Amino acid sequence: MRNLQLLSTSSILLMAAGACTTLGPTPATTGLSARPMDRDGLEAQVGLVPGHHLSASVVASPEGTSVEQLSAAAQVDEWLGLPGLVLAVRRFGRDGDTPIEPVLGYRRAFGDGAGALAGFVYGGRAGHEERGASYRVRRLGAELAGDLRLAPSRWVEPHVFGGFNLHDLDARGAFCTDADGQWGQDCSTPPDPPSPVMETEVRGRFVAAHVGVAAELLRHRHGWFQGGRVAFTAAGGTMPHVEAGARTRDEAYFSFGLTLAVAVGASP
Repeated sequence: MRNLQLLSTSSILLMAAGACTTLGPTPATTGLSARPMDRDGLEAQVGLVPGHHLSASVVASPEGTSVEQLSAAAQVDEWLGLPGLVLAVRRFGRDGDTPIEPVLGYRRAFGDGAGALAGFVYGGRAGHEERGASYRVRRLGAELAGDLRLAPSRWVEPHVFGGFNLHDLDARGAFCTDADGQWGQDCSTPPDPPSPVMETEVRGRFVAAHVGVAAELLRHRHGWFQGGRVAFTAAGGTMPHVEAGARTRDEAYFSFGLTLAVAVGASP
């Protein structure tokens, strides 16, 4: 069913060949860097973050997918007198199913900038309906992340990073099923007879972990441009699995992401 199948990065091309439309994008990570900027400023990011879709919960073989995301983070700790504070907002998903979530974070560098640690909390409500399937979700989450600089440079700095994510989920959905009422599938269209429809509810806490490599470009400048960051992320976690409308065991998923961020701010 186009509404009820999750696709991994390697199977994105199948979407155009009859795979199900996805609903309920759920990133495995905020995608935000644990490393604070050198000065107060704004960092904008665009790209793909690893995750899954809630709609994958009702298919026989759930998989992870890359989730489109756009985010902006404002570092205003010097202005507010609260060192390490970062305020952010992100929008993720596609085709109208694009939740918006606020993010509150704390970031701190140590060891003359060689390492950094960060904590983020986020949450919100979302919902969407498409081709006979629908969902409503309330999500609250927290993330602990770290970053390690491998070599200092004013031009290109290599970094490794990683983190853990925990989110609390309360979701409800309706979808069409196969004739046995076991798995979700595309709703039939006239002149075919109507498909069986099922409703389900999922509540629980789910975990994810991510690791990645990044290149920070032209950082530590004295002007308004504070540099860029290209990051590749791999993540794995747990997601709910629903069979015949009832939640069964949780399933593991894996997925990947690639993001580009640019930071600007006031000159020192």
